[in-house]
Amino acid sequence: MTRHASPSLLHALRILSTMVLLAFTQGCTTNLKAIQDFANLSAESAQYTTLVDEYLEFPNRQKRYQPPSRYANLDAMAQDRATQKTSLLLRQSILETYMESLGRLAADEVVDNTEELGKLSSALEAQAATNPKEAEAYKKIAGMVTTVAVKRWRQRQLQDLIEQSNAPIQLILGSLQRIVSDGFGGDHQTEEAAIQNYYMTLTMESQDPAGKAALAEWKEFRMSQVHERSEAVQTYVKVLANISDGHQRLFDQRQNLSKKEVLQQVGDSVKDLRTLLETIKKL
Repeated sequence: MTRHASPSLLHALRILSTMVLLAFTQGCTTNLKAIQDFANLSAESAQYTTLVDEYLEFPNRQKRYQPPSRYANLDAMAQDRATQKTSLLLRQSILETYMESLGRLAADEVVDNTEELGKLSSALEAQAATNPKEAEAYKKIAGMVTTVAVKRWRQRQLQDLIEQSNAPIQLILGSLQRIVSDGFGGDHQTEEAAIQNYYMTLTMESQDPAGKAALAEWKEFRMSQVHERSEAVQTYVKVLANISDGHQRLFDQRQNLSKKEVLQQVGDSVKDLRTLLETIKKL
């Protein structure tokens, strides 16, 4: 005689198998929210392109303080800077696309960034020539994020992504830091000196006390604008340094990403990065 399992036994077996499957599924995914938050904030920081706009606008701002005889030189500078726009924004675009992929892997999500990769590919084709090492870094990161999407990587490949991408992403971040600090920051020193000379000359030439007072107010206003831009540059350099240090930490601890102390360190970076981004948004 064939014996059939009782309904109650079948029910118990179903519950048991469900529990085993659930435990297995949960065991395959680790809570890496700190890494996910770090990646998402890093991607968000790359959307801050205001400094590039101000860098491009600098020659036109200088026309306020320079005689017409200097306009031709300033126009030439503006045209030259306009040709740099694509390459300047490209670094931020690469950083944003990469960090979005990193964040989705940390969340164990399938990365589908076809649109972003399409824009990145077009930007790479249109970019002005850069130094060979940086150009190679661009291709490396673009290749990695493409692999992540095409092969449908998940959280278990997070270590591979970090390991293979750290060197090129650090090179790109370092280049971006130098551009922001030296290139953008240098403009502020020039602009501050121009404002000082311009309003000093007007004040010395004026015989009207009310006019001098008005000039002093305008000078203070223009100087405050420069100081805000300068503070934004300094803050963004700190943002990039935070991202660089944070990713280096992930690389150094790539075999221990799920350890509590590692995630705590990443969490501290997240707090600092969030504070810096909130600061720069107010400037």
